Amino acid sequence: MSRILFVDDEPLILNSLELRLRRRRPEWEVHFASCGADAEAMLHDVEFDVVVTDMRMPGMDGATLLAIVRRMQPEAFRIVLSAHMGRDTQLRALPVTHRFLSKPCVPDELERVIQQALYLRDRLGNPALHRMVGEVRQLPSPPRTFEEISTLMVDPRVGLKQIAAVVDKDPAIAARLLHVANSAFFGIRRQIRTSVEALNWLGVDLVRKLVISSELSRKFRGSDPALLDQVQSHALLAARISSRLVDARLSSVVSTGALLHRVGLLVLAAAQPELLQDVEAMERDGMGRAEAERAVFGFTHADVGGHLLNLWGLPLDIVETVANHLEPPAPTVQGQLDATGAVHVGSQLATAAIRRGSAYVQPADVNLLPAYIAAAGIEPKLRDWCLAAHHHHLEMRAAASI
Repeated sequence: MSRILFVDDEPLILNSLELRLRRRRPEWEVHFASCGADAEAMLHDVEFDVVVTDMRMPGMDGATLLAIVRRMQPEAFRIVLSAHMGRDTQLRALPVTHRFLSKPCVPDELERVIQQALYLRDRLGNPALHRMVGEVRQLPSPPRTFEEISTLMVDPRVGLKQIAAVVDKDPAIAARLLHVANSAFFGIRRQIRTSVEALNWLGVDLVRKLVISSELSRKFRGSDPALLDQVQSHALLAARISSRLVDARLSSVVSTGALLHRVGLLVLAAAQPELLQDVEAMERDGMGRAEAERAVFGFTHADVGGHLLNLWGLPLDIVETVANHLEPPAPTVQGQLDATGAVHVGSQLATAAIRRGSAYVQPADVNLLPAYIAAAGIEPKLRDWCLAAHHHHLEMRAAASI
């Protein structure tokens, strides 16, 4: 049974929700509170899976309540259901909110969002994972990226594509930007899948506030710069390789999925950096990455990344690509990779190219399971892909040295 708490100071809204959701019993156990103080009291007695709150309420507002929820029950999925929020209020609510829904909200949409959150909770049914991701305030980002973006943003000659190119170098900033762009309180009626789209929709002024905020600066200051650089360079190379393994129809999903496929590592680094060293030691001893992470954490960085991006409201195709990139299912058409398979193969090609340096990448260098190679029917293409990965890596190294 799933427990859901609705908080709103308008009795008519609570009554209508109660009437509609009766049909969900006993699958959903629904609770109601008419103010933030009552909701806080209920948090001491009941563990909730989802908390849905209005933003503007007398006394304690929604942002304050959700900050309390994050502290007391970090694994709970947090939704704001509100209307007419000012921009400052929206920005204050961002760090504590997983999804924003605007009033009036179609009931089917509210139920769909709740159901999706519960589905992913069951699929990744590890309470420790939920707590870790629920406590994340902000992914870390290297200082130089902030500096570069901030410099570009104050130059009127710089276009959005140039800013987006810098954003796409950094998985943490790209994930945050897509999270904000896909929040319902910005009123968009379609899903945003690329940084250029996000920048075009949000505008430079809001992006500047998000990028250079002091909260972000404090967060990355304590992070491991070497790991951040490693995740950043690998993701950028993987995105470049992966997007060239599929046709144009899938390229935007693949490139974004590849850019974000290791964001889970940033969460693990922020939460338990010492345990990552144990994982790396197991890898050096010959254990596979997924197996090593499950042995240490009980879940993988792919699980963490998929869970986080789903909470943030990114499109489901990107979420599934990130969540499954370590162990992709075989594509439905042999020799034709789907989005998840392309990110999986591109990531492994990027790892091999980085490890080999200036030397050519060989198929034997790429850590793909023989069963997956056979099921996907990609062996005839693998040598050409290795050569392309080698050249992409050299091109990126050359560009970085300029």
